[in-house]
Amino acid sequence: MPMTGLQRHSFLFFVTIVLTIALTSVAQASTVVRTGEAVSLTEEQFVEGDLYAIAGKINISGSVSEDLVAAAGQIVVNGSVEDNAFLVALKTDIHGSVGDDLRIISGDATIAEPIMGDVLVIGGSVHILSTASVTGDVLLFVGEATIEGSVGGDVLGTVGTLRIDAPIAGDVDVTVDQLVLGDRANVTGSVRYVSEQLLTQSLSATVAGEMVRSDPVLPGSKPTIKAALVPLLILLFSVLVWYLVSRRSLALVVNRAVTKSFRPFLLGVAVIFFLPIAFTLLFVSMIGTLVSFALILGYLLLLILGAIAMSAVLGQFLLNVFNRPNQQLSLLSVVVGVVGIAFFMLMPIIGQVALLLLLIITFGSIVDLVIKSARS
Repeated sequence: MPMTGLQRHSFLFFVTIVLTIALTSVAQASTVVRTGEAVSLTEEQFVEGDLYAIAGKINISGSVSEDLVAAAGQIVVNGSVEDNAFLVALKTDIHGSVGDDLRIISGDATIAEPIMGDVLVIGGSVHILSTASVTGDVLLFVGEATIEGSVGGDVLGTVGTLRIDAPIAGDVDVTVDQLVLGDRANVTGSVRYVSEQLLTQSLSATVAGEMVRSDPVLPGSKPTIKAALVPLLILLFSVLVWYLVSRRSLALVVNRAVTKSFRPFLLGVAVIFFLPIAFTLLFVSMIGTLVSFALILGYLLLLILGAIAMSAVLGQFLLNVFNRPNQQLSLLSVVVGVVGIAFFMLMPIIGQVALLLLLIITFGSIVDLVIKSARS
């Protein structure tokens, strides 16, 4: 059975991630690696090869001749990337050209310049400005998206609210809550969308192909409290056991996570996305196979602990915001956090992105504590 457009692009995305990891592990001498609180590449600077960067804030004003792989709290690209760009950040601004594919995982993303390949965005919101253009396809898994720049291929994905106000050379095939075709929308292909609501179309908008709306395949499949009850009870039981057995260690993780620092987030991104490189190198070396298995088990253990502790982190954060900022970790924090997790689980797309960011921060906090413990 042939893959649909969305399945094909999802498959290509995961292949891209695997290739990014593989390419990282065999990086040539021309590869530049930069880390720190802030990483910048001035207009006069040129990277002959790949650039890998992890920092609190990254500003790329120069040129990168090959791939850019970056993770930060905020990423601003004002220069040019001649090949692919893979970016993970809370906020991403692309004001420079990308010579091939652009992959973004971000809470908020803005694209203002030409992208010569495909664009994939996973996150909270994305805005493709009228000054931008995408030569290939646009694949979106976001809560809100606005496309004002031209797209040379298809628009695919799952979006909460999608507004198209630009020429689309291919098809539009999306699952949405709300779809809007603005005055400048000109779709050469067809518009197929899965939604409970009819699209809103401007009188000036044109669609050359057919327009087909489909009801959700499983209209009763939206997340509900009843459906989430079992995993929530498992989470509550797990975090309560940790709280009762070792309240001090849980408090250390929570306090590290809620500090005003990018370090836990950056460590979480680095370890979750780039530690598999070490696994791969050790595994293929044969003599490091057993060490690779041990590292994988430790990696999975830390992920599980991060998933358990994230409810306590969320609860403490909410109490700090709405109650007393210096309140110590308590059973109330745990319960409030589990309730907060339940609300995020009920929110489509944005909720999943928030939970992912929360897991990354919590996981990074645990890794940070392990590193400090090893140093001492």
